[in-house]
Amino acid sequence: MELGKHLGKGMWGLADKMLPVVYGLGYVLLVIRVLPEEEFGNFVLVQEVFLVISGLSTAFALQPMLKFAAEKESNAGDIARAGMILNLLFTVVAAACIALLSTPLATLFHSPGLGTLLLFVPLMLFASFIRNVSLVVLQARFHIRRVFIIDAIHFLGAPLLTWLYSQIAVFDSALELIYINILSLSASSLVGLVLAWRLMAFRGGPLGPVLSRLWDFGKYAIGGAASQMLYTRIDSFMLAAFSGPVAVAVYNAAKIVTRIFEMLNQVVQMFVLPATSRLAHEGNRTSLRAMIEKMLFVTTVGMLPVLFALVIGAPVMVHLLYGNRYAGAILLLQIFSLLSFSTPFLAVAWNALMGLGEARASFNLGVLMIVVAMAAYAALIPLWGATGAALANALATAVIAILAMSMLRKFVPVTAGGIAGRWRDVRTFALRRLQFPDGKD
Repeated sequence: MELGKHLGKGMWGLADKMLPVVYGLGYVLLVIRVLPEEEFGNFVLVQEVFLVISGLSTAFALQPMLKFAAEKESNAGDIARAGMILNLLFTVVAAACIALLSTPLATLFHSPGLGTLLLFVPLMLFASFIRNVSLVVLQARFHIRRVFIIDAIHFLGAPLLTWLYSQIAVFDSALELIYINILSLSASSLVGLVLAWRLMAFRGGPLGPVLSRLWDFGKYAIGGAASQMLYTRIDSFMLAAFSGPVAVAVYNAAKIVTRIFEMLNQVVQMFVLPATSRLAHEGNRTSLRAMIEKMLFVTTVGMLPVLFALVIGAPVMVHLLYGNRYAGAILLLQIFSLLSFSTPFLAVAWNALMGLGEARASFNLGVLMIVVAMAAYAALIPLWGATGAALANALATAVIAILAMSMLRKFVPVTAGGIAGRWRDVRTFALRRLQFPDGKD
């Protein structure tokens, strides 16, 4: 796989994954600055529950759909239909569980008002249903520009609706923000249906074999994803259980700025998972190793400016974003900067394992991930609260990245020297793009 083969699509992919950053910045300026801390903490908890369920649904039904639809001879229409059925079943069950558990969860997180807000999570799930299916179908065929359009409807539309609402009313509750998200997710689903309809053209063939194929992959994938979702969200849940929604607000005032790490993982997933699936299916192990090593080199180097920006610029960043609020977020941002070292390796290794079809290895990695994370949070949050949560996050991510790379090397023999040596490929590619053949101007 040549580095520049999908350059244009890569630019659309990068633009697409910048959208959550814009979304986060919009909420910093429009929401966090004005919303009472407890209300913001409650919204964070609702959003985290929604994202956990969406992530699990994606792993169980949509990620297998992405893998098999990316294979050239696959019938994308039947795979999309089977994936939608599995996704719908999972969403219905999850929505019912949240409705039943809303009051106990509110009690656990020391927030009586949270129970009512959690009842809106099922509406958010169904509003995003078609959107999620459309994104996966389009990713499988590398229609990245259409993916960008669908995501833009939500990630730009929600802040725009928030701003418009703030011009006509006092914006002071999490419920208003939830209403806005339901509207933007619904609009995104409608546009997704239009843009992906032809790729989801149903042929009406038997679904049994296709459902079985997706189930065999998804039953392991959901185990790994469950741990990954809990790993990335459990910090807020455990912090709420120990300290309540206000501590969650302070912690997420810092964590929201680190969406760039989530963006990196999503960009890597967009390209590494389908590319690995295709190259492995073709038996092209040489190109597979080269692709993984290049991706590891590019993402690691690309994260260095983020590291320095968070370490040095944290005080200025917090002051610009929040004024005199959330001063405790400065130290948290500096701790989060450590993720710049480990996130590239974790993202590439995890998605490469999924693309290789090693769902069982992903499941085992996920189990280790949640054990390490829960142990770290349980040990450090009671001692140092939000600061302990940030330290535990950085420590657990580093440990899991090492384990993920160890698992990947059993299937693809990437080496530190091989990764470092890819600077030559990147240099050659850059010179060619600048029209300096053989490094000469």
